[in-house]
Amino acid sequence: MGLASVAWAQIAGGWSYDFLNMPPSARSAALGGLAWPGVPDLGAVAQNPALLSDLMHRTFQLTFQPYLADVVSSFVMYGHHQPGVGTFWGGLQYMHYGAIPYTDEFGNRLGTFYAYEGALMGGAGRGFGRWRIGMNLKLPFSALSLDRYWRLGLGTDIGVVYEDTLRGMAVSAVLRNVGAELYRPQGRPFAQPFPTSLQTTVTYRLPHAPFRVQVGFIHLERWRMAYNDPLQPVRYDLLGNPIPPPPPRWTEHLFRHIVAGVEILPDKPFTLRLAYHVQRRRELNPVGSQALGGLSTGVGLRTRRWSLDYAYVLFFRRAAAHSFSLTVRLSRSAPAHE
Repeated sequence: MGLASVAWAQIAGGWSYDFLNMPPSARSAALGGLAWPGVPDLGAVAQNPALLSDLMHRTFQLTFQPYLADVVSSFVMYGHHQPGVGTFWGGLQYMHYGAIPYTDEFGNRLGTFYAYEGALMGGAGRGFGRWRIGMNLKLPFSALSLDRYWRLGLGTDIGVVYEDTLRGMAVSAVLRNVGAELYRPQGRPFAQPFPTSLQTTVTYRLPHAPFRVQVGFIHLERWRMAYNDPLQPVRYDLLGNPIPPPPPRWTEHLFRHIVAGVEILPDKPFTLRLAYHVQRRRELNPVGSQALGGLSTGVGLRTRRWSLDYAYVLFFRRAAAHSFSLTVRLSRSAPAHE
């Protein structure tokens, strides 16, 4: 169905299981929807399994996201570390699109049906000194309560992270959502491709300063990220002939790959987050609008045994999403982390 692709605008559409691009935690949502190193965020491993570490041993996370319109997304995840083997996780992503009117060709209401999507997920990661690698397996599905419509797919993520804790720097790369449909409804002879993408992030903790600066690069598998908006006003020459708009500059393609964020750590229990998603801003803001689309912000409260995170994501004027994540560390030996 891919109804969630409305938030990803022109770089989405035409894909199967676009909901796999939903940020799996409030921290990820507040920082532009990417998986960032620096904090043991269990939700981030659904995007990059290389972020798994022993700090996530016996960790449970629940994320609830009231999305646009009546769409509701939720994640349930659990992590476990096995000494000498690696760290594992498993979880479920579920999206519900609310009640949808069922009508005939004349608009007469015949009833109500429901649409939902989700994915069973799991993965493993292991560290080798400053390097960590990981791999996820995903079993996404889509279904309608009408006519027994459903689809099933199989996908994977492969990630790597390099982290230098002495210098406060970490670099990650991940190939996300590589997969294929296992089953699709009759009448659809061609399977839609998965929303495959290549991403990388760089995180740097400023010495003696309560800041963590982050820069991410999305969709590295493609260069062209800009397009000529068909809704732009048409200009004409003196003879009344329409003037074709100039092609987007190379700088426009470049900047649309960038997601920048910062985490402010005023005090150990608290974290403030702010990010700017250039592509989201360009795609979703109406022409001539001065709205703050593309910005996201959030706050986190962290203790030794639990943490609570909130994110506010602004897509365009009067259209925003909220995210709430509760993380509980069931192991008494789980170390405190900023």
